[in-house]
Amino acid sequence: MRTTEEIYQSINDDFKERCGDEPGVLMNMYTMAVSKEDEKIYQEIENNKTPHVWTELDSAGLDATGLWVNCPRDVGETDEAYRYRLFQWMLRNEAGNTTAIQTALLNPKYATNIEFVPLTHGCGTGTCYIIPEDYDTNHIQEAMKEAQDKLSKVISPDIYVDYVIPDIRAVSLELSLTTLTGDESAIKEILKQKITSYVNAIAPKDYLSLGYIQRLGVNEDLVEHFNILSLFIDGQQIHKERVLQGLDTKFILDTITWVEEDVE
Repeated sequence: MRTTEEIYQSINDDFKERCGDEPGVLMNMYTMAVSKEDEKIYQEIENNKTPHVWTELDSAGLDATGLWVNCPRDVGETDEAYRYRLFQWMLRNEAGNTTAIQTALLNPKYATNIEFVPLTHGCGTGTCYIIPEDYDTNHIQEAMKEAQDKLSKVISPDIYVDYVIPDIRAVSLELSLTTLTGDESAIKEILKQKITSYVNAIAPKDYLSLGYIQRLGVNEDLVEHFNILSLFIDGQQIHKERVLQGLDTKFILDTITWVEEDVE
């Protein structure tokens, strides 16, 4: 923002450039008066650039903001005290808000998914389910700390939160594949990587779909025949097309067994 002195000097410089002479005493007094008024105009322009910034609000503007968020000023409350109380009011409203919590848990660095479920052990409780990128000790610790840090900013301090790393559920598949023109070993390795990525990335409350795995196989280049023969989870054969992954468990691909199948 331009100050009185800057405006005054600019006008004087322009005067000398145009007239080739220094302004007189009367002209200087007039220029200073105009400069002071211009500074007020600049200040008003600056104030109106950011009318939403709380630190710039006072008196009636602060009152209007408080009424907007349903937190009116107390009788005799100063601007400073009211501004502080408004800020705390917004934080209290945010804490425990489901939308605020879900937003805070998005895009974790050390986990593939963090899910908060309220009221898991009664009123004033919740459970945070954390799926680390890897199940080694370092990733688990980092993912746990990350979840705690994210939740601490948006959740009420009197809520008890249980932080849970879901139990691994080992997924095993028996598959068959036929190719007439491709490198069978290379194709199997490519499919194994794709199936591993799919299974290990299934989010809580989502399904492991055999139909999706079937499409991965039949759509792979140079594959003439692909079939899913069986699905095992934790060593138990599953006779379903889709299996739900709960919040407290995590599907991890354990093995793929390739079986020779007669195809006529």
